[in-house]
Amino acid sequence: MTTEIISFGFSCELNDETVKIYTIEHGIVELKNTGDLELGVWYDLSEKSLEQRNKYENKQCDVWEEDGEVFARVLAIGPNSFFLDKDISQKYKYAVWNPFLKFLDDGDNLFKDKIRGDDVVEIIVKYAPWKNGNFKIVELIEEAPFEGSSYCRLTPWTLEQMARNMTEALLPKPNSICIDQFRRIQPFDVQVGVCIKAEAVNVAFPKTVKPSLGVKPMCSYLFTPTLGLVRWCIREMKTTEPTSSKAAVYNVNSDMFEVGKRLGKWFSFKLVEAKKYRSDEPIRARALIRTTAGNVNEVQVVPKETRVVNGEVEIEASFLFDPKMFESEENSLIEDWNLRHEGLRTDTHFWDTNLGRVEVYPTESETIIRAIESHRQSLGPREAEKLEKEAIVVSVTSVVHVNFIRNFEKYPNHGIFVARRVNTICYLNGGNIIYQ
Repeated sequence: MTTEIISFGFSCELNDETVKIYTIEHGIVELKNTGDLELGVWYDLSEKSLEQRNKYENKQCDVWEEDGEVFARVLAIGPNSFFLDKDISQKYKYAVWNPFLKFLDDGDNLFKDKIRGDDVVEIIVKYAPWKNGNFKIVELIEEAPFEGSSYCRLTPWTLEQMARNMTEALLPKPNSICIDQFRRIQPFDVQVGVCIKAEAVNVAFPKTVKPSLGVKPMCSYLFTPTLGLVRWCIREMKTTEPTSSKAAVYNVNSDMFEVGKRLGKWFSFKLVEAKKYRSDEPIRARALIRTTAGNVNEVQVVPKETRVVNGEVEIEASFLFDPKMFESEENSLIEDWNLRHEGLRTDTHFWDTNLGRVEVYPTESETIIRAIESHRQSLGPREAEKLEKEAIVVSVTSVVHVNFIRNFEKYPNHGIFVARRVNTICYLNGGNIIYQ
């Protein structure tokens, strides 16, 4: 039985009794010195042991020991204040960041005085704990080429700025099919969506007509943020006997044609308009009625991981915590949660890149608020002041709303997805867990 690896990192401080290992997930981890450890060496950390990584090389974080100190060669970046909101710019003024080592100490102003914001530079740092991190800049080497440095550019200030503008960026444009259902479709555009229902009522099926051969009054539904709901017809692929003019047609065993295996998978497709609607002028039927998904193919690189639990698709989504999205300031002052719950907003929601609008109802809102307030009350005065303005990320499990078809009629004022439970709440910078 193999030992489960919890994390890995490099040794940066060593004495007769303990060793300190820097890890990207947990920061500094202090363990017992087994007597055979060295500084500046990469180790695997498990629950009960510490083992050296043989022949491990990390070109993005080259580590070594020199005269009893630990050094690392990494890429680093600073903020460009011109592209940030004033408060975010002030918050991260003179910050220097590396994705592996986090915030770096520029106490000697090497970065501040010589490097422009958003320029990625190769530097040397040494292990020297300070109030916001563990490493100090000791030397600038050269500006890094743009190619191969993109992983440095998703910085805390960029994420915070993006999260702040997420609603504006993701809100569907007025001419999107999901809003204007009476627009002409673009039949050559390839879309990618997730199958949210494998078998549900086909809203376009005439209730007074008997099902024709191979077509059912049920259909699958795909969702994309720009198109909204898209019907995907269910057809029975029956075997037929060959004739002199026609080859046999067999059942298609591909997973995407087996209705039970569609759910939760991502597909590329094109919108296909029914022939009887193509000459309509003006258009009389909504896109959901007159179009279906065609040229459907399962995609290999999925935008988000999904899981199917008890016949429902579950997809994780996250958003930046903002108390104003849950309740008014007056309501937040109420101490009795029986009364306070009644004042929570019923239209709380956030926007996700792949799921569009996701509803958050008062029960989940209360869980989020209680967890964050309880955490803040547990902090000491200095720590509370330090973390007061730190961005907080809330991760939830979202599912398809029970009234998803009805909600789509009022989209984007009502979402197709709803937050079912809160998974984790953590700080954006460093990822320290508040609730799990």
